[in-house]
Order: sequence, then C-alpha cells, then structure tokens
Amino acid sequence: MAGTVELPDGSRLEDGEVVVKTAKDWGLSIKSLVLTNRRLFCPADLSGRSTVSLALTDVLGVTLSKHMIGFSTIVVESRDHQQASFAVHINGQLVRSDISAAIDRAKQSAALDSSAPASSAPSGERYEQLAKINELRRSGALTEAEFEEEKARILKRP
Repeated sequence: MAGTVELPDGSRLEDGEVVVKTAKDWGLSIKSLVLTNRRLFCPADLSGRSTVSLALTDVLGVTLSKHMIGFSTIVVESRDHQQASFAVHINGQLVRSDISAAIDRAKQSAALDSSAPASSAPSGERYEQLAKINELRRSGALTEAEFEEEKARILKRP
C-alpha cells in the first residue's frame, strides 16, 4: 500500500513505517490527510493551505468538535504546542477513533522499545504480550503486518 500513497510535502516513509489510512479510506477529499503507524500528516488549520507532520508519540489528544452549523472539526494537539485542525464532512467519529488508536499503538510500541532488556522479562510476561497483541489484531487495532512485526520482536527476546 505504501508504494501507492504519496505523502504530503514530498515526505517519504521511514524504515518500518507503513501507511495505515488515508483520507480516501475515510471517504474524505482532504489530499494532505495520511495516517501512518508513526506520523499523522494533516492540514495545519481549516484553510488547508499548509500541512503538518506530527509524530504520533508526541500527540497529546485528538478531539472531534461538532458544530451546530457546518462541518465537524478534528483538532489534534501535540506536545510541542503545535495544533492542527481539519474539517470532516463525514465519518468524523471514525477518523478521530482511528487516529487515537494509532496514537495508542505508537506509544505502546515506543514504550516496549524503551523497556528493560528482554532477558529480564519472564516467559509469562512474553505470553501476556503475545496474547495482548493477538487481541489487538482481532479487534482491528493492529493490521496483520503490524501484528507479525510485534510478534517477531517479542519472540526474538531470549
């Protein structure tokens, strides 16, 4: 899928980075809206004239504001006080939910990567981690590729 998606501002996918969803997947016409397993590319503001790239691990929150008149708005707030917002004509709740789930996965993955050496993890903990990622895969929170990548990483540990 990554080969067919053009990232905003000519950006390229990093090693291990995959496209999770695009505006087209949500039925939106925002060309600069791309969600990867590490970053969110989205309009900086409602004018849509500029695009920001936010590391998912730096995002503090994603909210959906429903207005009495007009379209709903997704607001993304990051650690460096950078804020992005864009209108969602349809599927606002789904867009917010998908972005939030990707943020949670990215933060969990970052926490696992920075945790203590694997040799100190008992085999019971490894089993629990495998069960957890299997459940995330079943619920749709992890793609098959993400599941296999996490499984391989967990099983590599001594």
